[in-house]
Amino acid sequence: MSRILTTFASLSPAARVLVLNSLAFNFGFYLLVPYLAGHLSGTLGLAGWAVGLVLGIRVFSQQGLFLFGGLLGDRIGYRRAILIGCLVRCVGFALLGFSESLTILLVAACISGFAGALFTPCAQAYLADECQDATLRKQAFALQNMASTAGMLLGPLAGLGLIGIDFAVSGSVAAGMFLLMTLVQWRFLPIKELVSGEQPVTMLRQCLDMLRQRAFLRFALLAAAYPLLFHPLYLAIPAYSHAHGGGQAWITRVFVVTALLGVLLQMPVSALRQRWLNEGQGMGLGLALMAASYGVLAEPIAGLLNPQWAVLLMAALLSLGSLLVLPLLSAHVPYYAQRGQMAAYYGFFAGVGGLVALFSNVLIGRLLPANQAPPQLLWWALLCIGTAAACGLWRHMARLPLNKEQP
Repeated sequence: MSRILTTFASLSPAARVLVLNSLAFNFGFYLLVPYLAGHLSGTLGLAGWAVGLVLGIRVFSQQGLFLFGGLLGDRIGYRRAILIGCLVRCVGFALLGFSESLTILLVAACISGFAGALFTPCAQAYLADECQDATLRKQAFALQNMASTAGMLLGPLAGLGLIGIDFAVSGSVAAGMFLLMTLVQWRFLPIKELVSGEQPVTMLRQCLDMLRQRAFLRFALLAAAYPLLFHPLYLAIPAYSHAHGGGQAWITRVFVVTALLGVLLQMPVSALRQRWLNEGQGMGLGLALMAASYGVLAEPIAGLLNPQWAVLLMAALLSLGSLLVLPLLSAHVPYYAQRGQMAAYYGFFAGVGGLVALFSNVLIGRLLPANQAPPQLLWWALLCIGTAAACGLWRHMARLPLNKEQP
């Protein structure tokens, strides 16, 4: 705890607010969104296709617009983009909580997703800009990841209590959280524009410049293995749990394990990485651990373990790998970007990962048989893809000029 407080105190006031934002954003998000499908199908009685459409529009409007949100943030300023994004999500979540019309629900899902596409890359770019020192930047992103995980743990617990009253209450509290964070950031984030004033470039030129950077494209594609490996927690692991009779109880334990490890071990893991491993080794080992976690569910290892312990061990390995690699990935993006254009790079980076996660989820969903355990092919595919990406990322970092800690 003392290490956490010392690191937090070493950050600038703006960086501290941005770290706390991650806790509040995820708390508000996970207070509402995990229970949205049940509300749409149960309380409102919408058909399955309509529920899928609302959820899909929310995901697509966020994942598909990350780049646009980053480009816009570079032009209007990170602070202003974050404030607008928070206000837009406040409206979107309030509509999701109170609306019973499919049309309005689709609009609410769309603007809620766009809000995330706007403030997520801009908050990351702002935090990176505040931490010019390489070591401090990595520590700041580690703190941000820990705060995000805490929000993922606390949000669903609060939401579980609120939906027992009424889903509109959940929507109101989630919207209120984003309204509160709008006021906090308006008060405490410095009034400064981070847009480069040297040679303004068009959005098209900025996109073309990013596409010409082969090193950045290679990094973004290899790093997309992270969401590809993490998102099966929401799809394949529940299928595994139900097939082995664990039901919702096992799923709950999986998320509690991942969240608790994230909160308790993020800073110690980051400190050990800094002492023993360089960036490339840390990224490679982190992805390798995430890939190896799926090997626990594959034969012959799965046959040696009780299914419940196997899925919990898998969750622990996945979480440890995530703690190692995610802050390093986030802190490395500015290596490729010019100052004043970082939000676009963060938006592109997040967009690539989001689209890979979206399409991989569709493919995994098609591989999952009804009421049966996921096929062994899935676990072996995740293991092989993750291991290949880990080796590729390790090699990519080793080939960068001077192989130095990033500025």
